[in-house]
Amino acid sequence: MGRTNFSRQNKSLPASPNGQLLPSTALAREMAKLSNRTNALFLEYYIRFQILSTLSGQMDVEHALNVVKKLVRKNFPVAQYSLMFISARGDELTLRSHFGLPRREAATGRYQLDENIFGAALKRGQPIYVPSLEQGPAAYAYHNGPRRRGAFLSLPLIAPSDRVVGVLNLFRRRPHSFAAKEMELLRKIASQLAQVLDTMAVYHQTREQSITDELTQVFNRRYFNQRFEREMQRAQRYQRSLSLIMLDIDHFKIFNDTHGHLWGDAVLKQVAQTLEGSLRKADILARFGGEEFVILLPEIDRVHGQQVAEKLRHALANTVFPKAETQPFGCITASFGLAAFPEDATETEDLIRVADQGLYLAKARGRNQVGLHAAKPKRPRHKKKLPRRPVE
Repeated sequence: MGRTNFSRQNKSLPASPNGQLLPSTALAREMAKLSNRTNALFLEYYIRFQILSTLSGQMDVEHALNVVKKLVRKNFPVAQYSLMFISARGDELTLRSHFGLPRREAATGRYQLDENIFGAALKRGQPIYVPSLEQGPAAYAYHNGPRRRGAFLSLPLIAPSDRVVGVLNLFRRRPHSFAAKEMELLRKIASQLAQVLDTMAVYHQTREQSITDELTQVFNRRYFNQRFEREMQRAQRYQRSLSLIMLDIDHFKIFNDTHGHLWGDAVLKQVAQTLEGSLRKADILARFGGEEFVILLPEIDRVHGQQVAEKLRHALANTVFPKAETQPFGCITASFGLAAFPEDATETEDLIRVADQGLYLAKARGRNQVGLHAAKPKRPRHKKKLPRRPVE
């Protein structure tokens, strides 16, 4: 019985081609190889899973880049790491994540795609490995100054859709220090990362298109309505100020009828750019429809909201617009309406109504001004007087 059990156990041990059990030294070697293969496979799946997991939640690119940087730092002993994105024009790379780079190099953060190693990797669509930078081609010296001693690996980030995302670069001070299996693992990681970043880019692009006005590239009315509700709830909950500005380009129909819609579109774009350039990052600018725009000013009360509206009015009147000399005022101007929470209204619909009334008031008074139309205060409810009891 013991003999049978022993033979069963032996079946799970590594054996030579003729079926004989391997000696203990050879057995240990085979077990070590098996352990190394298992560890490498586990590492690959672990890293790829970590990168894929960044697709959940908010699809945050910066979070994904931080995850990858930590994974590289922990699992690949390298002196320098950098991840670069290609520009929209496709002519340069911008540094987005790194460690180990000299301060001056990291501060520059831009690399032209000429004949350097990055451009070559993207052009070929394949990793480029330089075992020794001292002996490698001059074009692969990606930095200024004397050649460095060490090994350099540049991995292109190309999504399955063939969209070029950028490059991932690794540097070690010891020449010939990247093993073939290690480079293959890094190639798989780069491919996975490119797919994740491309998915995020498509998601953000689609979302941007759904909330952005196609012509002016500011927020559209649908997004404004959603954001207005959130900002109003926040203002009501924490008793914070909130101002709303509505504006309409003066005599825009005359301009369109005189010069055509193409010139009218050009003016709308420039108006949006001028307004955006005069606002804070916290402010929300949206195209409300036609030649009408709307602006939310969180944490701004009525007095300061009026100052912002006057600032915007002056900015438009002093901007040089094409064909503007044919307008009644000799330039492009706009009329503004302002309403503030809680001074003018305490509900979303009422705040819009008061701002709209202010806009029409500005138009009625001659245009190119800020109109303030305070809401009529609600009459307080009086309690019914009880009849006096007769004095006995």
